[in-house]
Formats: sequence, C-alpha cells, structure tokens
Amino acid sequence: MNELIKEIIETSGDEVSIFRMLDDEERRKVADFFELVKCPAGSIYLNEGDKVSNIGIIVSGKMRFERNNHITGRPALLAVLEKGAHVGDFSMMSERGAMGRLRAIEDTELLVTSHEKLDAFMQEYPYAGIKILKGISTVLSIRLMSAIDRVMILS
Repeated sequence: MNELIKEIIETSGDEVSIFRMLDDEERRKVADFFELVKCPAGSIYLNEGDKVSNIGIIVSGKMRFERNNHITGRPALLAVLEKGAHVGDFSMMSERGAMGRLRAIEDTELLVTSHEKLDAFMQEYPYAGIKILKGISTVLSIRLMSAIDRVMILS
C-alpha cells in the first residue's frame, strides 16, 4: 500500500497544491505519513459538528460538501470537490468541529494523514513542513477569496 501512496504523491504532486512545492525526495518522504482511505458512493466521510483530527486530499472520485440550512432544515450544497481538493484543512483549528457534511458522490479515494502524523513529519523535515503549510495556506486563501466574491455578488 505504501508504494501505491508514494506513486500517487509522486505523480500527482504538481496537481495537488499541498505537495506542489515539495521536491521529489520530499514527496517520497511524506508518503510514509499518509494512508489511502476509500469512501463508497453515498457514504458520509464527515458530519457537520464532528471533531476532525486529519486532513485529506481527494485522489479520485467526487465529494459533496454541504451544510444544513438552519432556516429550511435541508442541506445546502457548498461545493463539489474533485481530484486534488483538500478536505479537513479547517481542522487545523482544533477547537472547531466540522463546518459541514462531506459525502461521496461516487466511489472516492483520499490520501489522509492525522494532525499528529503531520506534526511528526514537520518536526522531522521542517523545511518540507513549511512548504506543506504554505500549500494549505494557499488553499484556504483561495477559498476565502472565493467566498468573499460570492458574498459581494449577493449584496
């Protein structure tokens, strides 16, 4: 399994922004800290409010990120996430629960690591860890700008 993870990270590193800044050797090293998780179509990977202690990257498939609309009581679609998208990146703020539900639209595979494993990687390889944190920061910044743009359109 670990060889498969290494291959996925090495071949998709330029597509996946969390790995984009890493060189080939750093990608091989970080692979030891991830595992491959399979989510069958229709399964819920994460529920709104759940404690999240990991971060993942979609390797294949699609997931629906939704949040309960407290007025209608129905889920509202926030995003459809595909290959390369990060999930759980807000979990870096450990005091917050999941902001929404993450459901597999089709059979989906994720590369997942726990906060503890990510911390261990960053302690062992601090320069590569900085690159990964820059990748996470970039993704969060892009999402924030997109949310601001949507709010501006609605106002």
